[in-house]
Amino acid sequence: MHSHASRLCETYDYPTELGELLDEIVVLALETFDELVGIVLSPSISTGEFLWKCVSERVHFLSDVDGFVFANATNFQSTRFKQGLARLAHGRGGPLFKLDFSVIRSAALDAMTESFQMVETRMGGFELAGSHLLERFPDRFDPRASRQAFLLNLWMPLVTSDADTWAQSAARLLLDIPLLASSEEGICRPGHRARAEWFLESRPGRLGSDPAIHRAVEAALAARLAPPGSRDLIEPLLLPAVEATIAALDAGPPPPTRPNASLISRFTSWLPPRSPRRIAGEFRTLVRRPGQPLKDLLWWKRRKEAVGGGALWGLFQILHGAENPNQQTADWLAAFARRSPVDPGAEDFISQARDQYRNGLVELYPTHGE
Repeated sequence: MHSHASRLCETYDYPTELGELLDEIVVLALETFDELVGIVLSPSISTGEFLWKCVSERVHFLSDVDGFVFANATNFQSTRFKQGLARLAHGRGGPLFKLDFSVIRSAALDAMTESFQMVETRMGGFELAGSHLLERFPDRFDPRASRQAFLLNLWMPLVTSDADTWAQSAARLLLDIPLLASSEEGICRPGHRARAEWFLESRPGRLGSDPAIHRAVEAALAARLAPPGSRDLIEPLLLPAVEATIAALDAGPPPPTRPNASLISRFTSWLPPRSPRRIAGEFRTLVRRPGQPLKDLLWWKRRKEAVGGGALWGLFQILHGAENPNQQTADWLAAFARRSPVDPGAEDFISQARDQYRNGLVELYPTHGE
């Protein structure tokens, strides 16, 4: 098995340094996994949208490299591979640059989630190693999976207070709005840049007609094209745009300032059904880390993406000065993470809240933290 990196770089006139890095990723995968089936690059690098610049005659990568590695891997091998990716990324870009590859068992190729992102990869991905992989990706998607991803991605601007990282994370979230607009139409348009430009020009549906959303997507696209972008420019646009997006998605009222049961129910109605595999995975979490039986049962029954989305919406309000820390946000966050509520009066409430949400992600998706 060999790398097809040179073909990708020739197609889009990418620098040779990128091709060398992609070749190294293939070598790392071959050395790490006993049975490597292949590697797929996902948009935007596969659609010609990868960004770089020259700094002191050296190529400096600005965009992330995202993709999927299909291998019959052990947890130890997956961890070792991701550690190797971190070493390969070091010194090749700024603090925002990373190599982000999901390691997936080969058998899952024929049972992948029917999401926008998977269809987008089928349409616009690139086989870095291996062959006939893209044709096994789904060719249809459930728009509700896009709404679910949006709720999870509300976490992005809350990860850090570093201005540059925050600006790129917020821009990435805002560029989910054109994805949602395309998804609601039942059409997959590959590539962040192409999708955002379509959205700004066509102004589709309720999302496209809202001026607050339009301004925010313009700023997000500018930040992605000239990273890291300006936090001062994006920050005042973020909260109004997210609020308008929530209202537009189901033609409902703006969300309440503090998350409540009605908001969680509303978010739950957005979500696709849980698969049997997801239900079994959540049950395994309870078996591995049992707590109190009644609380465990309630956690298992609830749609955690909806609970987490409600808690994140409350944190948005707090971080942007619309609300002081409140018990409702702390309670929903604790329900998501299966922990005791953080004290809203604590000086480090936001820091503790971030840690608690990360704990919740590990509870919901154990392989993210193991």
